[in-house]
Amino acid sequence: MQLGFALLENGMVRSKNSKNILIKNLFDVCVGAIAFWLIGFGFAFGHSEPGGFIGTEGGMFAAADFAKLETNYYLLWIFQFSFAATSATIVSGSLAERTQLPAYLVFSTIMTGFIYPVVVGWCWGGGWLGDASEEGKGFHDFAGTGIVHLVGGTAGFIGAYILGPRYGKEKNAEDRKNVLEEPHAIDWMST
Repeated sequence: MQLGFALLENGMVRSKNSKNILIKNLFDVCVGAIAFWLIGFGFAFGHSEPGGFIGTEGGMFAAADFAKLETNYYLLWIFQFSFAATSATIVSGSLAERTQLPAYLVFSTIMTGFIYPVVVGWCWGGGWLGDASEEGKGFHDFAGTGIVHLVGGTAGFIGAYILGPRYGKEKNAEDRKNVLEEPHAIDWMST
C-alpha cells in the first residue's frame, strides 16, 4: 500500500521534489512504526476500562505484555500499523510540495504516535465513541475506512489550508480556464 501511495504522490509532484516525497513515504513507514510500537498502540488499545478517552494500560506500550496475552497482539499490531501509516501518508500527499522535510518528519511522528492512535482508541479500542462496550456511543466503522480517511483527510485538509497553495506549481494562474464555464462542460458533467 505504501509503495502505491509513494508512486502516486511521486507522479503528482514536479521532478525536483520526487526524492523529497519518496523520503517522506519511507519515513512514514520506518519511524512511524517505531512511534506506533512505542506509544501509539498503547494509546489505541490500552484502555483499562471501557469507554475511556485514551489508553493507559502499560502492557500495550512497546509490546511489553504481548507474549503473556492469549490474543496474538503482534498480528494485531502489524494490521493496525498499516492503517496508521496509511493515515500519515494521506497527509503526505495533501502537503506535497508545501512543507520542508524536517517539519513533516516531526508531524508524521506525532500523527502515527499520538493523533491517529487516540482516535482509533475512541472507536476500535473500546473507547467512548465505539460500539465495543456499553459505555460507547455506538459508532460502528464499517470495514475500517472511516477512521483512517477521516483522520488523514482532516489533518491533510487543515495542513493544506494553513500552508496555502503549492508555491510555483502554476506559472500563470490567471490564464487557467474555468471548466464549468465551457459550453461542453455541462454536457460532460451530466453524463
